[in-house]
Amino acid sequence: MSEVKESGPSYYFPGDDVKLSSIVEQGTVRLGPGLVHQKHDHEDEIKVSRPGFLHQGVKNTVLVDTRMKRYIPAMNDQVIGQITSRFAEGYRVDIGSAHSAQLNALAFENVTRKSKPNLNVGSLVYARVSLADRDMEPELECLDATTGKAGGFGELKEGYMITGLSLSHCRKLLSPQNALLQTLGTYIPFEIAVGMNGRVWAHSETIPTTILISNCIKQSEFLNDDEQIELVKSMVKNL
Repeated sequence: MSEVKESGPSYYFPGDDVKLSSIVEQGTVRLGPGLVHQKHDHEDEIKVSRPGFLHQGVKNTVLVDTRMKRYIPAMNDQVIGQITSRFAEGYRVDIGSAHSAQLNALAFENVTRKSKPNLNVGSLVYARVSLADRDMEPELECLDATTGKAGGFGELKEGYMITGLSLSHCRKLLSPQNALLQTLGTYIPFEIAVGMNGRVWAHSETIPTTILISNCIKQSEFLNDDEQIELVKSMVKNL
């Protein structure tokens, strides 16, 4: 498996070069958000497209971790979007980027032209970015790219959408070992969907517990694991 060399955190700016030898010990990696591959004089080059720290994510992916709040769509990102308009073949969706995304009405599991989903303006969806090009509107699918099944994607009913989170914070919430969400789960049954676009959807049995989850997520960004655990305990105690 490829490994990222740990030579201390270095802050990168758009246009900076990242040498492959400084990223990869052996094998190959996948380039995630913030990095682009270019050819120059028959040589491979990796360029930084957004400011931040170089980070190794899941599934052998290398990316630029950033505290930006403006979302730039990237292929296969999981996002939370809100339907802003309907048209004959699908929906226009706000995902917090510079341009609205398109969601085809057939981009759902077990859907035919006679059985399309009926999403209203204002509805929330958990979707995957299936097309991200600087010269085109992003496109979404509510399907897993590997299985072709829903895989957790689709309409998000009830619950509450938390907005304005940094992209870095959302990426940390996606970790299976996230201390905050693990601790919350020991006290409160809840459902959650984390978007890489600075949005989180949460749903629990009562409105007060949903608000508690929201507050914990908003207040935990700059806390370490132990502090996140104490934050949850304090919030639950005062519920």
